[in-house]
Amino acid sequence: MRGFPPIQIFLLVLAFVVLAIPLSILTGTTTPVKAAELKKMVEEKSVKGLVRVRYAHRPVTLSVKIGEKEVISSVEESPMEVDAPLPSTKDGVDVFVKATWPEGTPDTAVTVELEPDGLATRSETRWSSAASLDEVITFEWK
Repeated sequence: MRGFPPIQIFLLVLAFVVLAIPLSILTGTTTPVKAAELKKMVEEKSVKGLVRVRYAHRPVTLSVKIGEKEVISSVEESPMEVDAPLPSTKDGVDVFVKATWPEGTPDTAVTVELEPDGLATRSETRWSSAASLDEVITFEWK
C-alpha cells in the first residue's frame, strides 16, 4: 500500500528545514573587513628585518622597493643597511631593484641580502647590462 501524500510532503519539508538551518548558519553573511582592520592584519603578519645592498661600482641612481614601500632611494657607500618591515615571509618576499650607472661602466653586480628576525639571511646577486639594472628578486624561506 502507498503512503498518504500530505504526510510524505510534510516529512520532506521537515527534513529540508532541519538541514537548511545549519547550512544557513555556515554559509551566512560575513561582516566586511574595514580598511583599517585589514592594514592592522597585514602589519601583524609583517616581520622586522634588515635589508643590505652591496655593489662593486657606485650607481648614479638606486631604488630598492619591498612591495609598495621604497626602502632605499639614495646612493651611499657600499654596503648599505636599512631596517625595514618585511611582509609575511611565508609566501616569499619580492624585492624590486632598479639602478643605473654612468656610461662606460662595465657590467657590475648588485647583491641584495634580507635578514628577517628569527630566520636565516638570504642573499641574491644580479648583474647589470648596458649600465642599468631592473630586476624583481624573490626571497623564500622554507
